[in-house]
Amino acid sequence: MSKLFINVWYGSNENAWLSNLAERPFSDKNGREYVTVEHAYQTFKSGQFDESIYRRNWAPGVKIVGKKGTRIKDDWNIRLMERLVLASFDQNPDVKDKLVYDLPVSVIFTHRQDRGVWKKEFPRILHVAKSKALAEKVSAA
Repeated sequence: MSKLFINVWYGSNENAWLSNLAERPFSDKNGREYVTVEHAYQTFKSGQFDESIYRRNWAPGVKIVGKKGTRIKDDWNIRLMERLVLASFDQNPDVKDKLVYDLPVSVIFTHRQDRGVWKKEFPRILHVAKSKALAEKVSAA
């Protein structure tokens, strides 16, 4: 069985629908709405809600870096990104279905252009999202 490699990078429109910069609106447990996963990530990455970042003019493809730093102890930032990606798919069932039905089970996600932690972690998070979505579909059948 051949493996399908899917690179995800919003800026080059490579599977941009899977990106943290893609428009995939969702809300947090307090009812605050986010345009993209990146919007929510930058709002919370310091470990505290950043009102000034939250209120900025967010749109698909926009990345506004928070000024309060990034909480990295115990991979907190990575776990945050995973929770946000999962929430964004859960609250956008049409996109979640696309993740399950339009991509083969054996897909391997990449994030080649990134030079930091997300080069490895973002593809892993997408794999987790696909696996969880597929498991939900199987158990519901």
